[in-house]
Amino acid sequence: MKLSACIEMLYTEFPFEERIVRAAEDGFEAIEFWDWENKNLGMVTERAMAAGVEIACFQGNRVGYLTYPSARERTIADVRKSIAKAKESGVRRLILLTDELGEDRCVRPFGPSRPEDERWESKWESVLEGARILAKIAEDEGVILLLEALNTKVDHKGYFLDHSGPGFQIIKEVGSPNLRLLFDIYHMQVMEGNLISTIRENIELIGHIHVADVPGRHEPGTGEINYKNVFSAIEESGYAGFVGMEFQPASGTHIAITSLKKLL
Repeated sequence: MKLSACIEMLYTEFPFEERIVRAAEDGFEAIEFWDWENKNLGMVTERAMAAGVEIACFQGNRVGYLTYPSARERTIADVRKSIAKAKESGVRRLILLTDELGEDRCVRPFGPSRPEDERWESKWESVLEGARILAKIAEDEGVILLLEALNTKVDHKGYFLDHSGPGFQIIKEVGSPNLRLLFDIYHMQVMEGNLISTIRENIELIGHIHVADVPGRHEPGTGEINYKNVFSAIEESGYAGFVGMEFQPASGTHIAITSLKKLL
C-alpha cells in the first residue's frame, strides 16, 4: 500500500517545509496538501525531490462552483491555473470540489441565484456538465481530477456531493479515465458506512483514498472504524493508488504514526 502524508494535518508541530522531511523519515512515499497558492510551491517541490517523496495531489479548484452554470467559467479557469502549477511540480492528481468552501469549511453562499438553480436536479446537471468539460481538459493536459465527496453532517454544511454513489455515477456518465473519485473513508463513514463493500465494488473508479477515524477525525484505531479490515480490503482489491493519511493526530504525530503502522 502506497502511503501519502497530508502535511496540512500531520507534523504540524514543525514548520511546513520541514514536515516533508519528517514524512519521508517515517516511510511515506508521498506528501499532499490542500491549497497551493498560500505556499512556496517551488520550495515545496524542491524539498520533496530532495527527500525522495512524490507530491501525490493538491487542490484543483480553490474558488468557484460546479453546482451553478453561471460559476462554471470561473471554476474552469481556476482548475486550469492549478493544472499549470501541478505540471510545473510534477503533480498528476488534483482534488476537485463541487462547491467553494469558506474559512469555516462550510459552503460559501452563492448568489444571487434563481430558485430553480437551487434544485438538486439542476445542480446535478450542472456538476455533470462541468465534470465533462474538466475531464476533457484533464485528458489534454495529462492529469487526473479527483472528485471528492464530503460529509455534510459534521464538517461541510451545504456541500452538494455528500455521498459516494452519486460521485461514482458522475464518473461513469462522464466516462473519462482522467476523472476519478477521491474516496474519503472518514467522510463516507459519517454519511453512509458500508465502507468495505463500496470500496470493493467501485475500486476501478477510485483514484485516491483518504483516511481518518470517526468520530474526531483522528488516526485509525481511535474510533469506530475497523481499519485493519478496511486496509486489508484495499490491498486485496488490487488498488494501486495512494492512500492519504488525512487525520488530526490525537496525541501528536509520532504517536499517531506508530499506532497506524500496527494496523497496516
